[in-house]
Amino acid sequence: MLMNTDYRSRWDTIGIAASFACAIHWVLLPVLFTTLTLFGIKFLDNIYLETITILISMSAGSLALFNGYKKHHNAVLIILFVTGLILMIAGNLVPSEYADILCKLEGSLLVIIAHLKNVKQCRHK
Repeated sequence: MLMNTDYRSRWDTIGIAASFACAIHWVLLPVLFTTLTLFGIKFLDNIYLETITILISMSAGSLALFNGYKKHHNAVLIILFVTGLILMIAGNLVPSEYADILCKLEGSLLVIIAHLKNVKQCRHK
């Protein structure tokens, strides 16, 4: 049973790290983008990088929260996670750069909160 708990914690850790990386990416991108483009560096403004971080966050989060849900049966965590993912994806669809950053940041925070609460509730059950 200890192995299953470690498994869930690893996936939560991966999900938290991916979501945190997304949040940092989207908050710092405007600052870094304007500075780094002066030197010809444009790798951060890349839809593939954003897609990969969202897919990692979605995959790790789904595994972690599904396994956690089987233990604690708290559907609120699933709702937080899915809402966060929807906001992260919706950020790519809004026309305003400000709204884009806000959606992605809020979405990342919701995903991180869902993971942290999942870890806490798995430890208490």
